[in-house]
Amino acid sequence: MKQINFENVNLLNSRVNLLSGNLLPIAIDNSRFSIIWRIYSVIVWLIELIHTIALIFGIILVPKEKALKDGTVGSVVILETSFMLLWLYSHKKLMKQIIQKMNDIFQNTDEIMKGIVKSALKPITMPFVIYGVTGAISVMIWTVRPVTLVFEKTNFFYVDYNLPAAFSTEPFSSQVLISSTILMTIGSVYLFLKKFGVDIYMIHLVLMLTVQYRYTAAKLTILCQDQNFQNKSPNKYSMKNRWIKKELRELCRHQNTVLNISFMLKKLLSINFSLLYINNVFRFCFIGILLSTVPSSTFAEGISIILFTLGSLTQFFLLCSSVQTLSDASTEMTDKAFNEGWYQFGSSNKRTFISLIMANNLECKIAAIGKFNLSLPSFMTIMNQSYSIALLFLRAK
Repeated sequence: MKQINFENVNLLNSRVNLLSGNLLPIAIDNSRFSIIWRIYSVIVWLIELIHTIALIFGIILVPKEKALKDGTVGSVVILETSFMLLWLYSHKKLMKQIIQKMNDIFQNTDEIMKGIVKSALKPITMPFVIYGVTGAISVMIWTVRPVTLVFEKTNFFYVDYNLPAAFSTEPFSSQVLISSTILMTIGSVYLFLKKFGVDIYMIHLVLMLTVQYRYTAAKLTILCQDQNFQNKSPNKYSMKNRWIKKELRELCRHQNTVLNISFMLKKLLSINFSLLYINNVFRFCFIGILLSTVPSSTFAEGISIILFTLGSLTQFFLLCSSVQTLSDASTEMTDKAFNEGWYQFGSSNKRTFISLIMANNLECKIAAIGKFNLSLPSFMTIMNQSYSIALLFLRAK
């Protein structure tokens, strides 16, 4: 039977981590990433550096209206992705400690744990695959579109780019347009993959912690089921209580480890999640402004903008939903078991169970500031705020 661990339970996370060039820790051993993948990562980062510099100069040189419409979404994503990755890279030691603790738990896993892992990952895997494919294609179509202009004219200007960029003085030739557009397209796709990869990585961390809370809840429920103590002889009653005491102690040790991981995860992700809350207000605001240009866009551009918008909404909803699931799992740990036969335990086991109920009140929240905590209600709040700000920008034009 294959042993599960942090790396192999989510192949999507592992593969996107490599493809994006993020190379975030997925195992304790650094040798997991070969020299080829490290060189590949350096090349990707160099492409992103050139892409970012060209975008900055493009935003400065094009008219303000075009910069607001076409350049702001990319700028917001660059700032968000760069900050989150730099924060995670600077906390590699903490990430490896979390992975080590999770792998220690998975070493002694049983079928219950494996079933819970599958049930936690299955709902988000296919939506993320669809988002990744459609998102990358839509970014590619929208960014590469200026290449078609070579059939219409010979001299080109900064405003001809869909994504603002500046590689030479204007006007410039078709060769410059084609080569620079291809470079900006590659850079945009890799930027999308980096954003995609870091989101999946953080969601994977959140879901692996959610699994541990659900495992404790499932084991407690099983312990409390079918406890007809009144029908047992004194010897059998005593033996059953001793066995339950042993199982409860193991669950308490497991829960202590889980609480420790939750504190470590909050330290690792709290800043990133608070940034995501604030940044997505502006991100969806600028996506809304971009969406308002669909009626005046070509068919291919309009479709790519709509697909990108739907994908971004799906991605952020899945992130908020995952954090909401963790919060619910941490507060509902003893709910099912409470309705079973725990009251038939011996007094010592009852006290242990009550202490677990008290620990159940410690809701697991990742964000550093409660107001900026990601959840399903906050998803709607962010959408409303983005819509209001987008309307202000559009009216001010």
